[in-house]
Amino acid sequence: MIGKYRNAISILLVSDLIVSTLSLFTTTASSSYIGQIIGFLISFIIVLFGTILTVGQCSFYLNIACNGPYQFSDLFTGFKVHPDKTIITQLIIQVLTTLPILPGIGVMLYSFRAYNIIVVFLLGCFLLILGTGISWWISLKYSQVYYLLLDFPDYSAKELLKMSWKLMKGNVGRLLYIQVSFIPMTLAGLLSFGIGLLFVLPYQNMTYTLFYLDLISEN
Repeated sequence: MIGKYRNAISILLVSDLIVSTLSLFTTTASSSYIGQIIGFLISFIIVLFGTILTVGQCSFYLNIACNGPYQFSDLFTGFKVHPDKTIITQLIIQVLTTLPILPGIGVMLYSFRAYNIIVVFLLGCFLLILGTGISWWISLKYSQVYYLLLDFPDYSAKELLKMSWKLMKGNVGRLLYIQVSFIPMTLAGLLSFGIGLLFVLPYQNMTYTLFYLDLISEN
């Protein structure tokens, strides 16, 4: 990343600025029931839009890692490389990672009406923690989808998800270790009023990119 941080920081800031600006539209929704539904739909669309920008960031770091030409416009690559597949895979991943936490939420909400409120609430907490762990594990299994989309644009959304699942077989612990190892850096970046994150996040993204290339080389 030496000598490449200027573009990396620019992409990071512009991406966050775009998403933050779009998020302002959610505040215009009224407090009425219909307004809340509209606000939820806008938020959902923003998440999908942000995912497409994430594909662009993956393209930027892949180009650097593979010693190819890289530029700021890489941020918008996701709009050129089958954005429909990006949206479909994101929807599938979103559903699969949400389902495990629903039982815990349901039990915790029910606990306020239950006779043994403490017991039921603790059960809900346990199910929520368990569901969150399963959800995180699923997200790790599908973490390579957007890199694969760039390398294999002709593959269907289903094939991309299956390939990511296969690549991550036996490698979930490795990726989890990488994520945990960045916690001290992230905290240090936050303590510097977020300025340090401008360097930590690109370094982190490049690490994830090299992790993907390592998986591909092994398979």
